Amino acid sequence: MPTPLLTASVTVWCAAPGAAGVRASAWLSPDEARRATAFRRAEDRERFVTGRALIRAALGERLGVSPTEVAIRVGPRDAASPGRPFVEGAPSFSIAHAGRWVLVAVVGAVTCSPGLEADATDDGELDLAAGVDVGVDVESTAPARDHLTDLLDAVPPGERPAGGWDAESFTRSWARREAVLKAVGTGLLAPRDDLLLAPADSIAAVVHSRGAVPAPDRLALRDLELPSEPSGARPSPSAGETHLAAVALCSPGAPVAFSTVELADGPTLLSRHGLGNP
Repeated sequence: MPTPLLTASVTVWCAAPGAAGVRASAWLSPDEARRATAFRRAEDRERFVTGRALIRAALGERLGVSPTEVAIRVGPRDAASPGRPFVEGAPSFSIAHAGRWVLVAVVGAVTCSPGLEADATDDGELDLAAGVDVGVDVESTAPARDHLTDLLDAVPPGERPAGGWDAESFTRSWARREAVLKAVGTGLLAPRDDLLLAPADSIAAVVHSRGAVPAPDRLALRDLELPSEPSGARPSPSAGETHLAAVALCSPGAPVAFSTVELADGPTLLSRHGLGNP
């Protein structure tokens, strides 16, 4: 008998820092506003605000409410580990940013094989609180290009590509690792050797896991093929810098796989809600 399987679609909204424009600050909670003003660099503040604006716009549309009514919380809930941001009654999401990229991943439709029909609604879709969590990460190759030797201890030797490490292969392995651990909810608190991924020059996959990291069949992993620049990006000294990204799913209760992964234009989403730069 086939093993019961959950399949989930994921949308990854992509934008440049500052894509939400100055009006996005009005969408922040008081705590988020304090965090935003604490950033010393304007670029870091723009990344933070843009990520929060994207997730509020995306989840507002999913829930049928105004983005300003989307309350982002941090803490435990059903299917959420302590410390994971969540929105009550909404699907799992994950935010990542680096350089000229801000990414927001949101779980879409979740379907199941016949062995899990008891947990599904009449149309085959699972409740949004079904326990399928997403993690996304994006990384610049610049740190590995400048400090590769110092960084190699951060990943297991088993992830080494056949031709040896270089800046791109290390960054790809690291982005995959962060995406998985964000989906799991531990972040980088998980010991390095509790998670082994396929070699960096192979198709993204989880090979081995232990400890707080669920079994490999409870995890799904894909690389994201980003365009060279996010749409609407302003001229910047970092233009042309290479970034690599990955997205992962975690479902501790059942094996999980991707159905589809869609890259979507963040500025288009924001413009529907009156945000963005003229």
